[in-house]
Parts: sequence; C-alpha cells; structure tokens
Amino acid sequence: MEGKIKEVGSFEDFRNVYRVFSGPPYNEKYTDEELGKIFREYQEGGYIFGAYSDDVCAGIVALERGAKTEQPVKFEEESIMYLADVAVLDEYRNTGLGTQLMIYAVMQSSALGYQRLYMRTLERGKSMSYGIAYKIGFRQIPGVFQDVERERVNGSIETARNIFLDIDLRNLNRDALKRGIQEACARQKPEEER
Repeated sequence: MEGKIKEVGSFEDFRNVYRVFSGPPYNEKYTDEELGKIFREYQEGGYIFGAYSDDVCAGIVALERGAKTEQPVKFEEESIMYLADVAVLDEYRNTGLGTQLMIYAVMQSSALGYQRLYMRTLERGKSMSYGIAYKIGFRQIPGVFQDVERERVNGSIETARNIFLDIDLRNLNRDALKRGIQEACARQKPEEER
C-alpha cells in the first residue's frame, strides 16, 4: 500500500480501524462510548498514528508513555513506551502495512528518546502482531503473562492469555528492521512484479 503515516486526529478514522478487534481472532465487543474513551486515553497519554491511502485510514498504531501499572511488567529506571495497539483493516492485510506501522512505532519511540518499547499480545499463533514484532527484533519477556477478560461479540465473557514482548531501543538490530522494511515493501508490489 502506498500511503502516508501521520497522527490520527479523527475519532471516526480510529473507530473504523479499531473495530477490526471485533473480528477473529479477538471477537471483542466495543461500544462507541468505550471506543471514545480508548481514543481519548491514547491521545492524552501518547500518540495514535495512522496509515492513510487516498484519505482512507487503513491502519493504526497507538503508543502510550510509560509502563502500565495494571500490567505485570517491571522495568528498571528506563524511559518506557508502550505499544498499545496495532490494527489494519481487513482489505489492507498481507500488504506489509502492519510491519510498516510496527517499524514506525519503533523508530518514533527511539526518536522521542525512549529506551525501551514493549507490548502485550496474544500467545504465539493467535495474534497477527506477534510474528511481525518478533521478526523486527522484539523478544518475549520471560515468565510474564496476563489473563485478560473481555466481552465477546456473541455476548460471552472470555479470558485470553497474553504475553509481553519488548525491544531495547538503545541497541536496535538495524538488520532486523531493514529486513522488515524490505519484506513490507515486497508485499506492496503487485503479484506480477514479485
């Protein structure tokens, strides 16, 4: 996808993309009120960036300053950024956009002077972001898990097992980031050019 990554200022853009979490594998239920609260929290506590193509927000990445107190992660006296969410509309998946957004989050966090970026995600094999994060240099924080209870679109309440990944922004693996960028660019090319 050819496009531009910029700050998301529109709740409608955010809501449109964030609703992907109501589909598989998450199937989470959100009201507009809940989405508005999430949007405001991200704006006040960090940054929301969107990937735009022809004025359509096709994906978002949200960053929050500091470690979340409700999560079981502990960091030393480092300057921490939390990668709160990354989401891509279904029709833009498998184009490298998720990789671009994740790399953008890493580079923005580093440019802002943060020393470590971490994220929470579903266990291996259940999350699209897990594979991308691991490929560009994130590693699982050993022994740290969190069970998250959430209402599903079918009305049931389910608990999902989450793990935590982090990346040291002071010692970025430039080769891993470069491979991620190359792979994202390769996915953008039409099939006949590959």
